[in-house]
Amino acid sequence: MSQPFTCPHCGSHDYSIVLTGCDVASATLQEDFAWDPERGEYSSGGTVILSSESVENEGGHAVCQQCEKDVSETVAAYEEQQESGNA
Repeated sequence: MSQPFTCPHCGSHDYSIVLTGCDVASATLQEDFAWDPERGEYSSGGTVILSSESVENEGGHAVCQQCEKDVSETVAAYEEQQESGNA
């Protein structure tokens, strides 16, 4: 069994990948809305791609969900290790 990614800053195993300049084909998107009683209106955390035929992007980076630090290099090394272990 494979080991999870570990943030080198805080030890968390959860991260997000943020892609910029995306061109997405045949996508299914989801956007969640939550009522904000203080503002008297709905707010959204943004749109999430649930599935797509293809995604092309100009660049991106990985961010730890716990400490919010950039973990791009660590995630890239982790993914490379996972790919070489599955070959």
